[in-house]
Amino acid sequence: MSVARIASRHFKVLFPAFVLIVSLVTMAEGQDGELKDLERLANKALGRGDYVEASHHLRVALDLAEARKASDTDMVVILGNLAEMLRSAMQYGEAEKFFDRALGILRTSNTADKRHLPVILGNQGRLYQETGRYALSESVLKKAQRLTERDLGPGHWSMPQVLNSLGVLYTSIKKRKDAETSFKKAIALEEKREPQNGFLAPILGNLGGLYEDERRWSHAEAVLLRALEIAEVFYGENHPETVTILNKLAMSYKGQEKLEESARIFRRALAARRKVFDPEDGTVTLTLLSLARVLAAQGNYDEARSNYTETLQLMEKNLGPKSAAVVVTLEEFAKLLRRMKNRNEEALAMETRAKFIRAETMYTVKVGKARRE
Repeated sequence: MSVARIASRHFKVLFPAFVLIVSLVTMAEGQDGELKDLERLANKALGRGDYVEASHHLRVALDLAEARKASDTDMVVILGNLAEMLRSAMQYGEAEKFFDRALGILRTSNTADKRHLPVILGNQGRLYQETGRYALSESVLKKAQRLTERDLGPGHWSMPQVLNSLGVLYTSIKKRKDAETSFKKAIALEEKREPQNGFLAPILGNLGGLYEDERRWSHAEAVLLRALEIAEVFYGENHPETVTILNKLAMSYKGQEKLEESARIFRRALAARRKVFDPEDGTVTLTLLSLARVLAAQGNYDEARSNYTETLQLMEKNLGPKSAAVVVTLEEFAKLLRRMKNRNEEALAMETRAKFIRAETMYTVKVGKARRE
């Protein structure tokens, strides 16, 4: 997925659902040593939150497995894990093809380990949710839940992940009670696991995000602080999971008018994202914009102006100079400039530009509809 498309996705959903961090399924006993080495390399990259590098090692493993005619079970595992890494990197089209290949082998092979089926279905259901196919997502995730309980047991490590994915889905379609129930069931199961592996953090983060949607800011803060403590231990301060929690925590502070705490956390999140991602990545732009809004509310106009300027430059480059996100940012920026001294002309220019883009967009849409009619 291009930087522009990633950025667009992040602007549509203020803080995206957590990427599922799953342990790679253990490959069959007696597996090729080179494949095991590649799996270890992928695991290390995954631990750093580098889904691109993890995907690279799994692609090499897939080529090697195909050349050496690996067993159906090993092929299912490699394909399923590669698909999951690509989903995590939001490369949805290619991820879906690999999920389909893995599931095709499981459905037709007499030798493949069928216990991998519910795990792969759960990840595929998450992909459908992230690409807006909600009915299909719910159907696949419920099937994954049934198969997990039947074939692996209700206490299996994958059950909290399926429940978490259902919670994310229900949050997306505004079934908030169902979402809260799913998250709490997932948390209860994960809390029983020994030893802990850190997956509790993203589930808590998603529950905190749900509370934010409902403007239950203090509830969100409490849950997110716990999530952050776990994420820092298991993932590290700059890992994407940790930074996503930081963003949500900053929003919970903003919702409570704790602007100083919100700005501090957003600055920390921004610094972490600059370390991990390309400077033009959509997540960097989003965090810049969020910080600018808090600084403006604080009355810290000079720093807010600097952040809005950089945000606008990145949006124009990655989303296009006439995108909806650019228009909204121009309008917000103009309001900020109106509050500052000697900035009225600059504000007027931004307001005029925003109005022109809106008018041009509306005209284009109307003409397009007329032609179709």
